[in-house]
Amino acid sequence: MFTSIFQKGPPPTLQILFQGTLIAQLCKEKRENRPVYTFRYLPAFRQLNLAPLPGLPYSEDVLVSRELWPFFLERIPDVRRPEIQAWMKQHKLSEYDDIRLLTELGAHSATDPFEIRLVAA
Repeated sequence: MFTSIFQKGPPPTLQILFQGTLIAQLCKEKRENRPVYTFRYLPAFRQLNLAPLPGLPYSEDVLVSRELWPFFLERIPDVRRPEIQAWMKQHKLSEYDDIRLLTELGAHSATDPFEIRLVAA
């Protein structure tokens, strides 16, 4: 059964860390009954002199999108693969819950040094 992430409480927020330092945040909220993603770089990002994440230009303003940015989508494995489907079924994880998919299956990547973790509500 699919459980909406838009239940009571604050919207789900993912922290993006670089070598243990919090450098950005991704949030999924509901506006006009549709999901909206917001992303913001934190001051530590600039202090570490990091290059912007692919597809997410550096800005001190909050970036807003109706679609999840490719940087995050690429971290989610192909949910059509049988072993991924079995794992998702075992953990009661919906293919539509991209925030949990990122947290559970995309927290680490072999192609970049960033870690993703869900902020506990």
